[in-house]
Amino acid sequence: MKQFFKNKKKLFIVMMLMVIALTGCSSPRGQNGKTYVNSIITLEDVEVERQHVDFKPDSEEAKKYENYGPTELIKVEKTKWMDMMDEGWFHWLIVYPIAQLINLVAKFSDAGIGIIVATFLIQVLMFLLSLKQQVSSQRMQELQPELLKIQAKYEGRTDDNAKMMQAQEMQALYNKYKVNPIGSLVVTFLQFPIILGMYQATMRAHAVVNGTFLGINLAKSPLEGIKTPDFVWYIVIFLLMIGFQFLSFKIPQWLAERRKKAKKIKEKKYAKPKNSGDAQMNMNMVMYSNIIMISLFAINWPLAMSFYWLVGSVLRVAQNIMINKFFIKD
Repeated sequence: MKQFFKNKKKLFIVMMLMVIALTGCSSPRGQNGKTYVNSIITLEDVEVERQHVDFKPDSEEAKKYENYGPTELIKVEKTKWMDMMDEGWFHWLIVYPIAQLINLVAKFSDAGIGIIVATFLIQVLMFLLSLKQQVSSQRMQELQPELLKIQAKYEGRTDDNAKMMQAQEMQALYNKYKVNPIGSLVVTFLQFPIILGMYQATMRAHAVVNGTFLGINLAKSPLEGIKTPDFVWYIVIFLLMIGFQFLSFKIPQWLAERRKKAKKIKEKKYAKPKNSGDAQMNMNMVMYSNIIMISLFAINWPLAMSFYWLVGSVLRVAQNIMINKFFIKD
């Protein structure tokens, strides 16, 4: 099982299968980027302008409202939790609560504040659930010099006895620092359904479909937004999201380097295996691949998702600094 989790390609395939399984290969938006009227999640009976929504081809709604003008109003009934059960566990357990939380907060402010509050509460919950794993992940950075020394000691030895001795020494090292080498993956698998749920919620929440943040339409994607008069804000939010995504990945490495300098730990060249540089390069490639993948998703997804990732990244940077200060003993 551990070998499976260490294989990034297999892990990526599993995560892609999760995307397909959780979303059901369906989208609540039409080809014009507007949310289907029967996919909107709302706290109460509301009305939306025809120009803000779309209809599934050949559906009853499409026939009923085909002659409506852009500003004519369409009534959307209150979304009940029990109604969401017909769409599957993912939608009623994750999408519905997030969408309604955004709607509730936006009722007293706007869609942007709703997303900020929802993101903050989600990140706090994830932080409490994964604190042990996050501490373990930062300590993994700290034990790298000793781990490299063990790998160098057994480099080139392929006999079963050497492999067993290396595994025992590495396990003893993990026990010494109280870390779980696959612990960070628990955080990933916890976060992944939430990310997908937030994606659906930001497209389906009435507050986002029919609302704005500081005059910006969060239902539009950055690609659509650059064609509007407010294009600067779409670009700024998108670039800030990418920047803080990078920081959230790099902060743990920088903090580990700072701890090593504080302890005056020097890594001797002879204690490094020949492929240690390749390992670091692979880590960087995974990081940059993740950022590129998120950027490609975000440029086509509603700006609300970029907003969510931006706020989440800022909070993760703060979490890493707090964990380093209060939970990692020098």
